[in-house]
Amino acid sequence: MLTSCSSQKICSWIVSWCLALQHLAVQSSLLCIFHLLLLPTLPQEPPHAQTTSNLLARSLFACGISTALQTTLGSRLPLVQIPSFEYLVPAMVLSSHLSPSVSTDRNGTAMASTCLVPHCRDTGSWADSLQEVSGAVLISGLIQLVLGVSGVCGWAVRHCGPMVLAPSLSIIGLSAYKEAAFFCSTNWGVALLLVLLAVTFSQHLQSCRLPFCAWPHAWEGSTDYSAPTLRTFSVLLPFAGVCIVCAILSYFHVPWELLDVTMAQLSWANSTFNAPWIQIPYAGEWRWPLLTPRALAVGIAMAISCSMNSVGCYVLCRRLLRVPRLPPHACNRGLCTEGLGSLLAGLLGTPGGTASSIANTCATGLTQAGSRLSVQVSALLCMVLGMSPRLAGLLTHIPLAVHGGVLCVTYAVAVGTGISYFQYTDIDSGRNIFIVGFAMFMALLVPRWFSTALAPLATGWVPLDLLFLSVLMAPVFLTGFLSFFLDHTVSVCFRDSGYILLISDLSSVWYESVDAEAVGQRSKELNKRLTVHVSSFLNHLCNLMCPLLAGQPGATTAFSCHHSVSGLRLHVKSELSGLPFYWDFHCCPAPLEMVVRHLVRPLIQMNLALQCQVQELISLLLQKDAEIEDYRESGATLSRDRLRTKPFREETFQENFMAERAVEHKPGIG
Repeated sequence: MLTSCSSQKICSWIVSWCLALQHLAVQSSLLCIFHLLLLPTLPQEPPHAQTTSNLLARSLFACGISTALQTTLGSRLPLVQIPSFEYLVPAMVLSSHLSPSVSTDRNGTAMASTCLVPHCRDTGSWADSLQEVSGAVLISGLIQLVLGVSGVCGWAVRHCGPMVLAPSLSIIGLSAYKEAAFFCSTNWGVALLLVLLAVTFSQHLQSCRLPFCAWPHAWEGSTDYSAPTLRTFSVLLPFAGVCIVCAILSYFHVPWELLDVTMAQLSWANSTFNAPWIQIPYAGEWRWPLLTPRALAVGIAMAISCSMNSVGCYVLCRRLLRVPRLPPHACNRGLCTEGLGSLLAGLLGTPGGTASSIANTCATGLTQAGSRLSVQVSALLCMVLGMSPRLAGLLTHIPLAVHGGVLCVTYAVAVGTGISYFQYTDIDSGRNIFIVGFAMFMALLVPRWFSTALAPLATGWVPLDLLFLSVLMAPVFLTGFLSFFLDHTVSVCFRDSGYILLISDLSSVWYESVDAEAVGQRSKELNKRLTVHVSSFLNHLCNLMCPLLAGQPGATTAFSCHHSVSGLRLHVKSELSGLPFYWDFHCCPAPLEMVVRHLVRPLIQMNLALQCQVQELISLLLQKDAEIEDYRESGATLSRDRLRTKPFREETFQENFMAERAVEHKPGIG
């Protein structure tokens, strides 16, 4: 007979396996979404069902290994690894560029269209396109590894305040609304059923517990053994239930899925699978990744966007699980393990790397089941499925509407978490309102503009076009960059003899320079009950303002900003020695010399550095053309026409890179 402790251990392991299945369900849905959106953009015919199941198996295998590394050697947070949307957009840009013409589907996403004119050229098969995308994934893994080893990720986490985290996390959640609506449209009833069940289980019935069912390792010291069952499995139970309902309807030939031409192209419902039961993936089996300048450009964009997504995912996981702030070295280790996972994925020939899953992290927050053991078990299941293309192919039978429902339930949590960070900012400040609104609006506007623009981005060099397009179509990059840049354009200097404050919103520049005598006089007017030496007063003011200007105000600090014709007034309210503390900064427009020294000169130096880099790039390209010409004169020929490159035209590049920008910014007359 089993003892009470033994039964609790057995039940705890059962809960761990069920949580692992829940992570696997969300992970499988995101993997299917990634391949469903990417494969139709490939040139010529998309790969058949057996190839698709092999791609899914390889992705599962790479994600399983990356998840195991992340939870043991990386950040050690319960983070599942998947090919995120930050890999999808650059991969679609690269694969769509290989086709003669590009159109836009109803989802606002770039899709490859069939060439209908007689003079179109053949751009290669889908296998060649996948080979080049895998090369971009390999390059992104190398760059992520360098960023992690160099400590850039930890530095970014340390310098990102609420004014950066709030809009970034919100946009990470909002960036999936198009895909969610796209897949839900196959059957809104099925998608809404999944959403309704998930909301009911996680919110209304969250206190429902299953007796004698313990959390993983709960017997080691926790007094709360039983698990809130419906909340804990508020994603798995709706997912499984809706899939069973759809299977029953399909068995009785009840039409329930509405597929138009676009949806029918994406659906795998009528696919037949003849993939092998056992096939262990290894590097080079599919074909080695193709490293080209285009792959290099797209790989850089993948690395930048995915690194920013991973930083947001670390913060999101910490916030949802209410754990202490992650140290910088843990973030660096996490990014290194993601880079290793992307390296493995690229060598295996998959079209996507590995990044921390926002959906799985949000599901963890929704269920409040942050067990690292269950994530490690799900990693084991991923590796097992990855070694069986036949079993991996079964994932393609998940209804499309279920994918949309999963996106609705999970990414909504990311939006709410981002909004919750606004409580740590002075949202009444005009400065903060502008930063948040501008960053979020541009992050939604710019990708939409590029996806519908009639004239494609053209700088004269295709890899540079792909780099700009891939980066500018990533909402997480735009939000993070704009909010970080705008939030850190305020500089301040405090010293014992006074202080100098310099503030800019990229439209105007204000400053205030106050000596010790003026500080003492103003302190007597604003704080009549306080008697503090000026040096101590300035030290307290420095300790108060530096975190505030960095976007991390204290709990007792209030901040407001008032514009006027004559200048800018900043009002600060806090506490000093248990008494209320007030201070006003009276800023006036900065003189030209100060603007030049602190703003114009740094920008000029950046421009000169950029020009030097451009000249180095031009010299390398000209050297490349000279070497190719030498090979051609010696009698060498290309074996593949698709590897042929056009000679680099320095004049054309300079005109497109600089002259057109000047025309765009030339003021009009009228």
